[in-house]
Amino acid sequence: MSALPFRALLVSAGPASPVLLTKLTEASDIEIAEVIRADEVDASIKRRPPDLVIVDVVNALNDLVRVCSVLKADPATVFVPVVALARSAKSRLAAFEAGVDDFLLHHVRREEFLVRVRCLLRSSSTRRQLAADQLAEEIKRREAIRSAFRRYISPKVADQILASADLRETVFGRSQVRTQAAIMFADMRGFTSLAERLKPAETVELLNEFFALLTEITFRYDGTVFSMAGDSLMVGFGVPVEQQDGALRAIRAARDMLDEFAVLADRWKVRYGVRTGLGIGINVGEVIAGNVGSATYMNYTIIGDAVNVASRLGQRARAGEMLFSDAVKASLDEQGFDVEALPLPSLVLRGRTNPIDIFCVPSAVRVDFRVAY
Repeated sequence: MSALPFRALLVSAGPASPVLLTKLTEASDIEIAEVIRADEVDASIKRRPPDLVIVDVVNALNDLVRVCSVLKADPATVFVPVVALARSAKSRLAAFEAGVDDFLLHHVRREEFLVRVRCLLRSSSTRRQLAADQLAEEIKRREAIRSAFRRYISPKVADQILASADLRETVFGRSQVRTQAAIMFADMRGFTSLAERLKPAETVELLNEFFALLTEITFRYDGTVFSMAGDSLMVGFGVPVEQQDGALRAIRAARDMLDEFAVLADRWKVRYGVRTGLGIGINVGEVIAGNVGSATYMNYTIIGDAVNVASRLGQRARAGEMLFSDAVKASLDEQGFDVEALPLPSLVLRGRTNPIDIFCVPSAVRVDFRVAY
């Protein structure tokens, strides 16, 4: 089966051009599919982009400029070669300045016309293939980045970052931003005893289940996982993408974590005879977000006193308990959200001079791992 002919578009205002082009392309792999005026080019390429555009200048350089600008502005035709035909060479320089790829005279020999046009078509095909390969590589690269992001950022937040140059610079570059965020620490209780009683492979399996559950819930509320260390998870809401309701998202995520981890802990107890629980600490405040590390290894994280307070609260919380600061309570009150929190005595956290007011939201069952069992 022979290859399909190249589809050429002829832009001409006079009757002579179609006759001339018919002779030049007769019995060749180039067919004149359409003959149109310059003001019809836009509509024509929208119907079907051509492989080649031939413009009969006929002293109408404005038409040539218009045709070239329309073709080069459309991604579908930016690589389509444009050939100018003219009666004389006086408009040759102006034609190239307008954007044509080649300039031929009406009395050009058929053999030369076909050789030069085929050369342009081959070059156009190569450029299109190169552009397609580059696009495919860029799509592949972006998908790899998106897949990597989705390991610690929800798909929705990952897409927002990839769509914003500023956010990409914050996450990938060396810039840091100062922002308000809700920070959560979720710590497994009883892990030390658990690790002593189980085989290493069983401990790893439990940790994978633990982090898989907490990560899924984090993504449910468009949070970002910043750290997995030992049996502890650090999560942020409102960073790197701003969320006005970050505190509320953190509280709701914490509730789901406590409830759903209780079910998982019951399964572990039946399967391995171990007893575990989850304690959560939440704080709201100003953090610095950015990449920290060396030229060879970087870690996108958040730092600041607000993070330290959340960490201390996470350590303080008993199994089945959510502790949060007065800053979180104030944020929830502003939004009119009541979590039925119990006020606790003010607490002086290690490393801080002034006490802070803290609140507790217990789950149905609390376990005190400070008491031997």
